[in-house]
Amino acid sequence: MKRSKDVMFARLADFKVDPDKLRAHFLDHVKQQPAVPYRDNRVDYIGWAVTSRDGTLADGIRRIAPTQAAAPSRGVTPTEVCTGYLAEVMDSLHHRGIEHFRARIMQLESESEEMPLHTDALRETWRLHIPIITNPNCFFEWQRADGSIESVHLPADGSAWLVRVDLSHRAVNRSNEPSNRVHLLMGLSPGPDFSMLAEPRLPVLQEAPAAAERTA
Repeated sequence: MKRSKDVMFARLADFKVDPDKLRAHFLDHVKQQPAVPYRDNRVDYIGWAVTSRDGTLADGIRRIAPTQAAAPSRGVTPTEVCTGYLAEVMDSLHHRGIEHFRARIMQLESESEEMPLHTDALRETWRLHIPIITNPNCFFEWQRADGSIESVHLPADGSAWLVRVDLSHRAVNRSNEPSNRVHLLMGLSPGPDFSMLAEPRLPVLQEAPAAAERTA
């Protein structure tokens, strides 16, 4: 049986946004609002909440402690930047079956620095990323049990990307020039069904080599 827990990364099936409209909304509306600074695993971000527990732009940029994440809300109230095309994107995700919370836009300020590998949860946990601004030197990476690194670039082409954060991972921007990598990202509860996980897709466990390769 194919299960989402056996996958670490995939594209959200049957979903696409207009990247130019989303980028324009970010530049014309979101970026005009005060940003909240956030330092995570030795790299610097600034962020704006798209949905939060109290409707403010600051709530949810910094991590919400498990004791604070209980009812009545995990951060689903739209904020003042969740208007226009960004609101359309959020509605489209909901109609696709994505139950999201703590949505925010995060701009990675640190350039040419590698975040240390880390985990954000002890059990299967997914986030959804829609890149708004990026460059070819930005990657999302996971470390496998054998120490090898899986590295993927998330293009800002309107696709939504599903990533596991309970596995050892990191975000990197290896650009040596100012690039301001910006993603719309959010938590998911529950995680995606396997039917939502389209190619390109990465399995958690690497496939064993074919018999011919093992005996070569």
